[in-house]
Amino acid sequence: MKPVSKTALLAALIAAAGVTGAPVQAWAQAWGPVVEVKTIDPIIRTAAEVMGMVRTRALVIGQVNLPEYAGNGTMIDLEAASRGQSVEVSRYNYAVSIHGAASRLDYEGPATPRTIRVVKVNRAWDETWSADKTKLSTSPSSNAAYRAQMMWLQPHAFMHAASFASGKKCLDGKACTPPLKIGTEGGKTVIEIEVNGQAYKATLGADKRPERIEAMVAQPGGASKKVVATFVDYRTGEKPDAGFGLAEGKNALDKFHSGTYWPSRLSHEVDGVKVLDLTLTEGWANPYQVFPDPELLAKGQ
Repeated sequence: MKPVSKTALLAALIAAAGVTGAPVQAWAQAWGPVVEVKTIDPIIRTAAEVMGMVRTRALVIGQVNLPEYAGNGTMIDLEAASRGQSVEVSRYNYAVSIHGAASRLDYEGPATPRTIRVVKVNRAWDETWSADKTKLSTSPSSNAAYRAQMMWLQPHAFMHAASFASGKKCLDGKACTPPLKIGTEGGKTVIEIEVNGQAYKATLGADKRPERIEAMVAQPGGASKKVVATFVDYRTGEKPDAGFGLAEGKNALDKFHSGTYWPSRLSHEVDGVKVLDLTLTEGWANPYQVFPDPELLAKGQ
């Protein structure tokens, strides 16, 4: 199941916004700003290329702007009133809209009801479907800072931000000089950037892709703590290649078969405690996903 009933929801949003006669796909999925690969550091360019983020002969980065993955595994709910034990999640979908500064987490498990958490810029809310799946209601959340910072631990989002910083552009495409540092630690290449004043550091693996991204993240209802995201065995679905751990056919993670690479496994640790451990089953470079404000959503229904 995809996270949102997109056809019905989009129709409601178009009606609410008074949008008529416009192509639906163009209205919902504008490309947004891009940066030319010739303007960025070779290390960052290579990382973006081997992740499948350079998509056309225009040789730009920015067209993979809404990565989403699905998986299953275990998690500890950091937004719960009190941190409980690790629970099984049978479906875990996470989508990041880089240009929209938004994300949607949608998960459920054998003993966990479906939970949908959204952030857009500096505003967060939770979404709940009615029992008959015809109406989506929202409730505000105080965890906007946490959700907004976690977006940039997603590897495609991090490399997008690093590419723009290297090309001396802000994420909105305007000229600027965001902080950027490229170096080595323990014989491995590291890339350090800042997004919205928050520092992030990625360590690249032997395949030139991020194997680890870390940052001090404001925890729900508490102080900032170190969050470390790790990624293992990036795969696509184009052709077999033992050197990069690719897969084809039913084992492909890239469900659009467009050459975007996804890790087959990811985990998150907070101060050394594992809070997320997923086996990924699917990935999409630009899925059909929208992030309407609660007022617009209510008006459209």
